[in-house]
Amino acid sequence: MNFDAALDIIGGLDGEGFDLGGRAPAAPDFPLPEYRRRYQRLVALMEDSGFEALILTQEEAVRYLSGYNSVVWAVGRWLPTVLVVTRDPGDATLFGSVFDAGCAAGTAWTQTVGYTDMESLPALVGGHLAKLGVGPGAVGVEYGPGSIMNVPQFIATALLRLASDPEPRDASPLIHALRMVKSPAEIDRVRRAVASAAAGYQAGLDAAKPGMTEKELVSIIASTMYSTGSTAGTRPVFVNSVSGRERYPLVDTPASDRRIAAGDVVFIDGGAASDGYVSDILRLIGVGPLRADDRRYAEVAAAATATMVGAVRPGVRVSELLRAAAAEVAAAGVSTEVGVVGGHGIGLELWERPLIKEHADPGEDVSLRPGMVLCLEPILAPAHPDGGLAGVFVFEQQVLVTAGGCEVLSAALPARLWEI
Repeated sequence: MNFDAALDIIGGLDGEGFDLGGRAPAAPDFPLPEYRRRYQRLVALMEDSGFEALILTQEEAVRYLSGYNSVVWAVGRWLPTVLVVTRDPGDATLFGSVFDAGCAAGTAWTQTVGYTDMESLPALVGGHLAKLGVGPGAVGVEYGPGSIMNVPQFIATALLRLASDPEPRDASPLIHALRMVKSPAEIDRVRRAVASAAAGYQAGLDAAKPGMTEKELVSIIASTMYSTGSTAGTRPVFVNSVSGRERYPLVDTPASDRRIAAGDVVFIDGGAASDGYVSDILRLIGVGPLRADDRRYAEVAAAATATMVGAVRPGVRVSELLRAAAAEVAAAGVSTEVGVVGGHGIGLELWERPLIKEHADPGEDVSLRPGMVLCLEPILAPAHPDGGLAGVFVFEQQVLVTAGGCEVLSAALPARLWEI
C-alpha cells in the first residue's frame, strides 16, 4: 500500500455526522465520537481498496475499532475473538466467547454474538458474511508483515477460506494506516505512559550503584512506573537491562542476576502502558571508570538522536530521518554504522508503522504528519578491540510530530550517559 495516499484519503475525515448504527456500551474504552472517526476512515479505505468486509482477530485492531477491552486477550488462544467489520457499521459484529459476554457487551459499541465452543466460530463468521451477501473476493484478513491471525491454526485456516479467491487478500495495511496518526484522546494516553516511564527511569538512575543486580535495578524502575501512572492490563510494564561485555550481545534478554560492576555501560530499554497505549525509552548508565572510547560512542549516539529529533517535521520521509542520524555519526568520525532500523511508530503496540529505515517499497517510506508518535533510536554497536561488542550505544526519545516540528514527550529524561 502507498501509505501517503491512504493518509491523504482519510486525513480530513473527523467522524462528525457519521452514524455508527450501533449502541452506547456501559463502559466504552473511548467516547463514541472517537469510534465514529475511526470507522468513517476505515470505510473510506475499504471503498478505495475494494473490500466489503474485513475479518479481524488481533487484539489491537479489534480494540481500536470496536472498543472491546478485556484481559481475556491474555488467554486468547483458548477464547479467541473475531471482529467482522463492513462498510455499513450497523452490520459490524464481534464474535466472542460467552465466557466474556458481559465484558464484550459492556465495552464494544458493535453488536455481539457469543459462542460456546470455539469450533463453531468459523461457521458463525461465515454465516454472517453469507447473510450480508459478501463473497470471498471482497473479504480481507490480517495477513501481512506487522500483523497476525490471533486464533488457533485450525480456526485461522477456516477463516482464510472465507477470504480466499483464490488467495487471501491482506487487509492489514488499512489498519496500519488508520492507526498511524493518533487522535488527541490517544495522545493523552501516550503522554501518561511516557511520563510514568520517565519517572521510573529517573528512579532507576538515581538508585543505580555498583553491586546492584540488573533485576534489582529493573524492579525499582517498574514499580515506580506503576506508582506514577502506568496501568495494569494486557500491556504490562516491560523493562530489560544488560550490563558487561559478556551481556551486550544479549541486549534483548530480560534482566539477570548479574551485578553491575566498574567499567560497565548499563543498557536499559523499555516502557510502560497507560490504558493500553505504550511508551518506549532507552537510556545508558556508565559505571566508572569508563574507557574514553565508551564515553565517545555515547556522546556520538546522543548527538545522532538529537539530530534525528531536529529533522522531524511534517513532510519529511522516515528514510530521511535515518540518513540524518547516519550523517551525524559519519561527521563525528565514527566508523560504526547506524543500525538498519533507527526507530518506529508506537501506540497500542510497541512497534507500529512507520518504521524508520530505508524502504525497498516506496509506499512504505511515509511522509511525517502531525499526530504521528515516533520512537527515535539510532543505534551504534561498535566492536571492542579485544573482541566482542564494546557496548550498545543508543538513546531513545519518544516524540509527537506537530505542525511546526515535534514535541519530545520524553524530554524530562535527558538523553545522555548517566555516570555513577
